[in-house]
Amino acid sequence: MILPCDIKEEPLVVQWVKERISDQQQRTAKAGFIDGEFFSREERFGIDKNFSLAISSLEMADEGRYYCLVVLKNSQSLGNSTIITISFSGNRVNLALIIGLTIGVAVAIVIPFLSFGKYLQSKHPDYLPRKGCSWNPCWRRPNIPERFHEEEELMLEPPSLTQEQIQQCKEELKEYYRVSRSKVMVDPLNFMERVELDDIYTNLSIINQSSKHKTQITYDDLLVFLKNNKEGYVSKRLLIQGEGGVGKTTFCAKIAWDWCQGRILQDLDMVLLIPLRDIKNAISIGGIVKTYISHSNTATKPKIDDYISTNLSRILIIFDGFDEFDEKLSETSSSEVIRILRRDKYNSCKVIVTTRPWRTNEFVMDRSLAETYTFLNVEGFNKENLSTYIRRYFRIREKDNLAESLISFMEENDVIRSNMAPFPIYCAMLCLMWSDFSEERRREMQKLRTFSQIFREIISFLIEHYASKKYENLQNENIVGHLKETGRAIQEISEIALEGLFDRNLSFPEEQFRECHDAMVTCCRVGVLTIEKDVIPRERRRDVNISSLVTSTVSFPHKLFQEYIAGVYIKDLFDNDHAKYGEVKNKLLSQPEEFRYVLYFTSASGNEIGLDIIKGLVKSYDYWQLCVDVAFECHTEEATKAVGEQWHEYKLSSYTAEHTVSGVVFMVRYNQVVSDTT
Repeated sequence: MILPCDIKEEPLVVQWVKERISDQQQRTAKAGFIDGEFFSREERFGIDKNFSLAISSLEMADEGRYYCLVVLKNSQSLGNSTIITISFSGNRVNLALIIGLTIGVAVAIVIPFLSFGKYLQSKHPDYLPRKGCSWNPCWRRPNIPERFHEEEELMLEPPSLTQEQIQQCKEELKEYYRVSRSKVMVDPLNFMERVELDDIYTNLSIINQSSKHKTQITYDDLLVFLKNNKEGYVSKRLLIQGEGGVGKTTFCAKIAWDWCQGRILQDLDMVLLIPLRDIKNAISIGGIVKTYISHSNTATKPKIDDYISTNLSRILIIFDGFDEFDEKLSETSSSEVIRILRRDKYNSCKVIVTTRPWRTNEFVMDRSLAETYTFLNVEGFNKENLSTYIRRYFRIREKDNLAESLISFMEENDVIRSNMAPFPIYCAMLCLMWSDFSEERRREMQKLRTFSQIFREIISFLIEHYASKKYENLQNENIVGHLKETGRAIQEISEIALEGLFDRNLSFPEEQFRECHDAMVTCCRVGVLTIEKDVIPRERRRDVNISSLVTSTVSFPHKLFQEYIAGVYIKDLFDNDHAKYGEVKNKLLSQPEEFRYVLYFTSASGNEIGLDIIKGLVKSYDYWQLCVDVAFECHTEEATKAVGEQWHEYKLSSYTAEHTVSGVVFMVRYNQVVSDTT
């Protein structure tokens, strides 16, 4: 389609500006066209030799009012203005052409905003009239009647993807997963070391909690829920809950990887794996897909969204990390993710959601959602799968002889076997330390009993490992100062870690560390932070400084690292700013399940702070299980007695978490408590 611009004299500057019809009352320009270059998300626009605006294929998104503004070369004044309105009604489009306003220097014009000159100056200064031109950047809106010179009606086909575009999107999605999901980080401290998913992936223990009798299901059983026209499935929506580090994200990557390898779900055109921690602003599913496929792909966001909405049986959406998403499951939410989860949009689409347990209640407490979703619980490795994982880990590192000794160690240490071994992230850490430690250091590992103890050991190992790169001899006299410097760096970033948890923000722009930039660099070298640089997508370039096309994002390797380091900051407040500590503590205790691990790590950082947190938790929380868990992490007699004074009897069942059972056993040593096993 060609939108002509009425030009009677040789122009100095030709400017096309688009205004969406829905925004006309605000008179706000939404996109600009300058000398043949269109600054927008789709490259379907151009300006021909006659300065007409050419649109390669008209779409619903093109509805709006287009202004062709001309600065004449001879007079260097604003000359002709052309206004063309494109509006849709059903499948028809109306074109209203307004031509013929010749306006002199510094005279007002019908334009969609009051500061057009300022807009040009800030975005594209090279296109402003040259020195000596009488150009007034502050325009007055005139009272000039609009004249419609012609009106044209065109029939439009509904926007849709062609079969060729569908196939191209499918292949490019698969290629994206081959690049981004085919390998996993086997070394939790070395982000560059990754191995093939097929070489290390080990099945997890998954329990179907929606069945009358909670039953264990396999990976293949789970896929039955997602197949079309399969008798016996409960629903096509799965909510998979599991504690941090239990393997939920790797499990999602496994589904995407198997699909792109042609092993499963080949009746689907799109498997969309969406990490919710990366979704910060309102964005459509089509917009997310556009970030996965190539820039040259001609499929537009509206067309992708339209295809998904009309082919839901051929789509699987995997939302990974609902607990990391800063939106509540509210009926009034305008977030597309929430609308999909609530079935207000894509009602019949197959959906998988993963989350930590504390956010599962949002689904359970909503009757319609509770009936819609099948609830699964990932419990991590069972005994058989644990041994398989350890053997695979050491086979990759060509240290097979160490596998059996670590398996024996875990079997003999009941606390590690029950509380840590089922979690892939802890298992990977234990494998790493077992591989690098001396025989004496391995014996020290047998004393580990809690999550906090193992994380403290991990952080110490990280710091020592970083120091060893700088000093060959760890007995070097400078090593003590170096270790202290590293500890201070972790302390400096700890406030950002806590603020991020409160804001449910797990990744940060590098600028957020500007006041502690050196500390951030040190922490990246140590391994408690990671930094990624990426080119800003085309659709965001209009919103940022065009001189910087690269963005740097800083994040923690896992949320557990962020929670541990947040505890470092809280401990510092306890020692140095008790008033602010009180505010932070109250915020933690107001949502204790969400901040469970922060409470673990903080209470274990010192006897006094541990006892203070336990007393506050006992006073404000009605359920003994979490209090026992935190007291166990604190690991002091005083903490267990504070809980024992509140509860004298604990009823255990086969569903009681192993960590809680260990906590009760620990408390029995110091309190006259009764544990009833049913």
